[in-house]
Amino acid sequence: MDKNIYLHENSSIIALDPNEASFEVVERKFRGHPDSMADMVAQSFTQKYIKSAWEKIPELSNIYFPNFSSDKVVLSGASTRCVNGKCEIIKPVDALLIGKITEKIGNIEIDIDAIFKDSVETVLSRCLGHNDFKPYVNRKTYSISFAGADHDKGFYNPSSVADLLKILKNETHANDTVYVVAYSPLSVSEKLVIYLDNLTASKEFKKLFPEIGSDIKAMVRRRSSDFEITMCLPVFPEKIQDNQLYNRIIKEATKYIHKEIILFLEKNTRYFKKPTIKLWTNTKDTKDKKYYAIWGTALSKGDVGAVGRGNRQQGFISGVRPSTNEAMSGKNPNHFAGIVYQLVAENISKLIFDELGQKNAIYITANNGDFLEHPNSIDVILEKNSLYQKEAISKIVKKSLKLIPEFRMNFINSDPYERFMSSNMLSRKVK
Repeated sequence: MDKNIYLHENSSIIALDPNEASFEVVERKFRGHPDSMADMVAQSFTQKYIKSAWEKIPELSNIYFPNFSSDKVVLSGASTRCVNGKCEIIKPVDALLIGKITEKIGNIEIDIDAIFKDSVETVLSRCLGHNDFKPYVNRKTYSISFAGADHDKGFYNPSSVADLLKILKNETHANDTVYVVAYSPLSVSEKLVIYLDNLTASKEFKKLFPEIGSDIKAMVRRRSSDFEITMCLPVFPEKIQDNQLYNRIIKEATKYIHKEIILFLEKNTRYFKKPTIKLWTNTKDTKDKKYYAIWGTALSKGDVGAVGRGNRQQGFISGVRPSTNEAMSGKNPNHFAGIVYQLVAENISKLIFDELGQKNAIYITANNGDFLEHPNSIDVILEKNSLYQKEAISKIVKKSLKLIPEFRMNFINSDPYERFMSSNMLSRKVK
């Protein structure tokens, strides 16, 4: 093995297979949750910003792009009031774009506000399933172009395209000391929370329950073969004017979801032969207080969404899995190690499981300034003896690192909503 690739066999430092554990807890914030939408808006801005630069500056040749980071997007919720189906927006949503963003390359300007507006409207329309929010969003950008002493003075404010290209060629290294984590395969509980998001976004569910919005959260607690699941289902007050109808819809939706969970688990009975299921919905409801949310999201009730506060990169928040504190959304995919190495780690993990049959976890660490194809370390955690597989694993790791340009382009060209809904598909597996 190369000196920066380490194998750990029969390791007990992480849960390689939560299915075999006696307890597991997994949570997912669905597509309409303010934190989820903030992540998708930041990712959308990243992609639209890069493509706008490519359209304006052909010399970048779909390879380079201006320096930026927009990873502090915040959606500050609205204040609303709804009485007998008549709803009033008292205070709009404040969408904040915060970061370091190149707005001008010589005389060439990039309209970041227009890109941000497009990102917010595109993502929220997709996640909420309507455009009712559009007149009620205020935007504000907090961006600086100052570069510290560790960068060229034109890092965020290049004097020309030639100056930008020179800077990019000289300074495309890992820009921070980070670690990322990936693992394969997902557990049944992890797959279940992703499935439930897609279920409630399906045409069938929307047709049956058009009164239910998209700001849903699910938590799965599994003890041996016993699954306890809690979900919150927001209801449009615009569509329902009495609590009796609300109660009937929640009751029917709960029955429908419970039935679908049974069918899902029947297809995943390798570990759980006779699973039991308890499903609770809208547990905070009282006789008079219900989970009503204009637009189908708590963003209308003053809730705040911020990048990095939602699901981890695999699409959920697990209580037993290893994780990283890195938030990919809005980061620069050219040199931010937290994006680049997450894509690499996902590919390595998938290939080791699919080709070698090894359940695994991959840790990649980078020192600030590392060349991207040569991270500080790659630790491969395996479930069983793999001495005979060292050469195959080394080959997978090396090839994945060489494919960084392809992973980057896949990331730039991907759809933020589709990526979110498929989760754990941060990169297409490449052999």
